[in-house]
Amino acid sequence: MKKTVKIVLPILLGVLIAVVLLGSLVTTRPNEYTIVKQFGKVVRVIDQPGLSLKTPFVQSTSTLPKTEMLYDLAVSDVITSDKKSMVADSFVLWRIDDPLLFIKTLSGNIANAEYRIDTIVYNSLKTVISSMKQENVISGRDGLLAQKIMDNVGDTFDAYGITVLAIETKRLDLP
Repeated sequence: MKKTVKIVLPILLGVLIAVVLLGSLVTTRPNEYTIVKQFGKVVRVIDQPGLSLKTPFVQSTSTLPKTEMLYDLAVSDVITSDKKSMVADSFVLWRIDDPLLFIKTLSGNIANAEYRIDTIVYNSLKTVISSMKQENVISGRDGLLAQKIMDNVGDTFDAYGITVLAIETKRLDLP
C-alpha cells in the first residue's frame, strides 16, 4: 500500500502542477488583442504578441482582431439634389484601436460594430449624395466623393474605439 501511494502521489501532483501551469499561460498572436477578464470584468488588455500569465480558474481570456477589417454595405438607392436616382455599392475598411472602449461600448462584438458602421456610413452616404447634383456625384468618383463621406462621418467612431480607414464606393450607377 505504501509503495502504491509513493508512486501515485507524485504522479497526481505532477498532473495537478501541469494543469495549473497550462491553465495560466496565455498566448497572444501579432494580429490580435487578448482580453483578460476576471468574473466578467476586464482586468487587462494584452496587445503585444507573446506569452503571458493569468490566474487559472479565476481569469478567462478572449481575443479581438487587431487587423484591418472590411465591411461591405448593402447596395442602396440614393437620390441626388437634382432628384435623380442612383445605386450606390460601398465598403468600409476599419480596425479596432481601443479594445477597452470597444468592449465597453459595443460589448466587444464585431457584429455590433458592423451594425454601427452600416448605420453611420449609410446615413452619411445618403446625406452627401443628396447634397450633390448627379453630374458632381459621377465626377466625384475619383476620390472626392469618398473624402466628403469621410469628412461627414468625422470622428464619430472614436466613441466606439474603432477607426475607419477608408470608405469607398465600388459601384455608383444609374438604376
